[in-house]
Amino acid sequence: MNDETGNVESFENVKFFLKKLQNFLTDNSCQLDIQRVRKRQNCSDPNTTVNTMLDLEYSTADVKEELLSLKAGDYIKTVKDRKRPGSSDYWIFIKKIKEKDVYIKLKIHSVNKIHLMSFHYTAFSIEDRPYK
Repeated sequence: MNDETGNVESFENVKFFLKKLQNFLTDNSCQLDIQRVRKRQNCSDPNTTVNTMLDLEYSTADVKEELLSLKAGDYIKTVKDRKRPGSSDYWIFIKKIKEKDVYIKLKIHSVNKIHLMSFHYTAFSIEDRPYK
């Protein structure tokens, strides 16, 4: 697998990941860790997690509901965690929310923690959805 471009998982693996994600997110002991701010990010950029959540008027609970409603057709690819080699991969999705495409990058960190690195409007068009 190429660390920069990522890998397209099989349809079955995407469905399995989404089922696992749903099981964890519906467990009250599971923590959804939303990375709201990233290093070297421009706070006035509308395509940040914080600004997207503000624009959508979304709380953590709203974001959780969007994650629970992800479908295999929203899947784009899977990429390695370059900062933590050997840890679980990030899964990337694009979901239409209120007529805008939202880029979602997350991973299951452990049985009780989901790390959401990105939840923001896309800065560019992504057409390649393998299971759309």
